[in-house]
Amino acid sequence: MGALLDQKYEKLFALLDANGDGVIAEDDFELMGGRVLAAVGEERTAAKGKEYADALMTYWRALRETADADGDGRIDKGEFRQALHQVSDHFELLIGPLYRAGFHLADRDDDGLVGREDFVAVISAVGVPEAEAGAAFDRLAEQGGQLTKDQLMTAAAQFYRDEDPANSASHLLFGTL
Repeated sequence: MGALLDQKYEKLFALLDANGDGVIAEDDFELMGGRVLAAVGEERTAAKGKEYADALMTYWRALRETADADGDGRIDKGEFRQALHQVSDHFELLIGPLYRAGFHLADRDDDGLVGREDFVAVISAVGVPEAEAGAAFDRLAEQGGQLTKDQLMTAAAQFYRDEDPANSASHLLFGTL
């Protein structure tokens, strides 16, 4: 794994450690899910809320099964770094559903497009500063100021895999590294 992937995985670890206790555990995913749902005004029991909550827990289970080497239900930075590459190899199955569900949450009018305000609301709820979330949107969106699901999915997949420093759309998805 190269230095750029290390930086991206460090950033992702910090975001997934929603309560800031230095490890990733199920409660971090519950906390993050609640923040995201609140940011878009969606109930956990509504269709979009359930889709997102389910995808978030699928992501957590995949990480736990791959990364929790000592079986304590908590993933430290070392375990996370070791395992994320394996999980990334199965992006479509294990990670993709979370990003698709996040897109559906942000696509409030179900037109297949997400505007800057809604993208920033979701990404900020994950823990990215608003200015950085806005800059990420600006790099990803069409000139018309809208983001498609395909654009998001490409950027997300590249975030987990791409080591080209020139591809800022992929490595700055969650703000500066």
